[in-house]
Amino acid sequence: MLTPDEKQLMQRCLDAIRERSPGFRARRPQLQMIAAVAHALARVDASDAERSDGAHLAVIEAGTGTGKTVAYLLPALVLAHLRGRKLVVSSSTVTLQEQLLHKDVPDLLRFLPFPVSYVVAKGRRRFLCPARLAQRLDQQAAVEPRDAPGQQDDAAADGAGVRPLRWFSRLAEAFDAGRWCGDRDAWPQVIPESVWASVTTDRPGCLGSRCPSYARCPFYQARQRAKEADLTIANHDLVLAAADMEPGSTLPDLREALVVFDEAHSLPSKVVDHCASRHSVCSAASWVSHAARDARAAVTALRLGRFGPDLPDPALPAARLCAALERLLEAVGRHCEFAGQQRISRFAGGVLPVEVRKAGAAVLDAARAMGQDLLTLRTALVDRAGDRAEAVQPHLATLGGYFPKLEELVATWDWMLCDETQHPLPVARWVERHAGSGGGDDFLVCAAPISGGPRLRELLWNKVGAAVLTSATLRACGRFAMFLEEAGLQGYAALEPLALASPFDYGRRAVLHIPGVRADPRDAAAHGQEIVRRLPALLARQRGSLVLFASARQMREVQAALPDELKACVLMQGECSRRELLERHRARIDAGERSVLFGLASLAEGVDLPGEYCTHVICAKLPFSVPDNPLEETRREWIEAQGRSAFLERSVPEVGIRLAQATGRLLRTDDDHGTVTVLDPRLGRTHWGRMLLRGLPPFRIVIGDRPLDAPGLAEAA
Repeated sequence: MLTPDEKQLMQRCLDAIRERSPGFRARRPQLQMIAAVAHALARVDASDAERSDGAHLAVIEAGTGTGKTVAYLLPALVLAHLRGRKLVVSSSTVTLQEQLLHKDVPDLLRFLPFPVSYVVAKGRRRFLCPARLAQRLDQQAAVEPRDAPGQQDDAAADGAGVRPLRWFSRLAEAFDAGRWCGDRDAWPQVIPESVWASVTTDRPGCLGSRCPSYARCPFYQARQRAKEADLTIANHDLVLAAADMEPGSTLPDLREALVVFDEAHSLPSKVVDHCASRHSVCSAASWVSHAARDARAAVTALRLGRFGPDLPDPALPAARLCAALERLLEAVGRHCEFAGQQRISRFAGGVLPVEVRKAGAAVLDAARAMGQDLLTLRTALVDRAGDRAEAVQPHLATLGGYFPKLEELVATWDWMLCDETQHPLPVARWVERHAGSGGGDDFLVCAAPISGGPRLRELLWNKVGAAVLTSATLRACGRFAMFLEEAGLQGYAALEPLALASPFDYGRRAVLHIPGVRADPRDAAAHGQEIVRRLPALLARQRGSLVLFASARQMREVQAALPDELKACVLMQGECSRRELLERHRARIDAGERSVLFGLASLAEGVDLPGEYCTHVICAKLPFSVPDNPLEETRREWIEAQGRSAFLERSVPEVGIRLAQATGRLLRTDDDHGTVTVLDPRLGRTHWGRMLLRGLPPFRIVIGDRPLDAPGLAEAA
């Protein structure tokens, strides 16, 4: 429960914002959200009985313009301060992390009567490993000639054709001089992936406190700052990884923390990705052999002694694993069909052929044995590091690269072979064919649960101190049911989701237009041609527009077929980074020019284009999932097997959320106005289309091809 002191401090902070922030208006939905966030997070000290009912959790859909960032930060920071708790705010995108770090948090702290320290948390792979950089610099200098005097230094370019030695030299010079902190995101240019991968490391390849560079290690310095900070700004992937590790290893102990998930609508898909596993078959045999060779080389070079019970030889389980992978390749070849250009073969109902199951079980057993032997060898290396750290570290880094691969291989077959009677939901299992490094075919064995809900419940909701999940789009077709199921939040008796409407006047300032498109959107060619015919007129009076496509292929074909005058105004996703794309668009509008953004799903959320930057959003087609996605196929198969409609229960609600995200790009401030046009006639003609409309803001809806400002055209759907 909230104490009087907590309520009083929250009110003082809100009053300070009102008095000292010009133009600030405390809207009723924002006040409602502040209260809901405060009451949920105050349950961090709740009894086990209260927690089992979900009293420590809150689900809040806050429409665009609610001011949800202030609405969760203010009560969360007050409670964290007065109760001595750590606060973790997690987002789904780097853009939102940067906005919180550089704008939202500093802006709010000006009004708080207590200090707050804050950091951005990142995974180990975002940081330089100084020891590896020193090694790579020495190794590369021995095989690559140094630049001749006066030779152009192009290491600051995009990395194409740049010799690694130049990159290593520049990184080392900047880091040693203190001009660069070792954070990849703080380097002013894009560091090529091939360069970065060789100068960073992960946990198995790290010596930790025994490393000679430990005192100046960017990762450990950042981790220490995160431990000391009051507020940690993280992302969903990092929170999920931290929840699966030893408490407090990368983030504050989530069992004691207050946690806010912003953009929470993406959390269910993130946990499915987190659980999903895959491994190659042919390529795996190659790196397994290399791992055994490198393990033996380390033992020889460091004179660790002979192989025996205390130091097992990884070559033995490696040979077993290679043999098992060979049998698996043969079984896949016999039981998986890839007709013509087909790249995916799914095991219907998740049932594996007996031969595949036996081969997979052998792979799993040998991979576990090899992993245990490598772990024993790693322990021996770390023990030897005390007096020979510089000699040990290169071998440890090399062997460390094999641990994630072995873990992925083991995780894949854990899912492939799991007893589904022990899981509440089925597992999707499939094989993908792709070109191997040797020129022939290789195969990816893939597995993933159809929902991450049970895993979220296990990792977070049953353990976290207290949590708030919020987004502008949590409901599908006006209902929370699908999100609660996918997020593992069903069955908590005390959890009552809250929907707060946007304060924007959609009825007066925005129109949802459904033209009389004749082409069936399922006929991609005919539909694309009609889009090309309609776009010039739709965009004629607009300065800033956003056109969203469900298919990259259709987007490119439409752009290529446009009249030259309109084509010159188009900025298409994929031609440059998202940040640069948006900067070019804003610059054109600021210069009084016309600009049209062409984009895909990633431009349908997290993009803020207020005012003249976007007065028209055009959705080329309702964004249904790809029908041949094996995960979606398995999910539909399971629903249909129970006599239910996968289309109405899954496909339509998913489209509803994506459509709500897309239409949310239009009004970003009280003064914005404009039109959303959907070039998919099914939205206005079908019963499920009307379900989708019920989940959208209260636009003035216009159906037909007459001018939008013609009297009497509006039709309530």
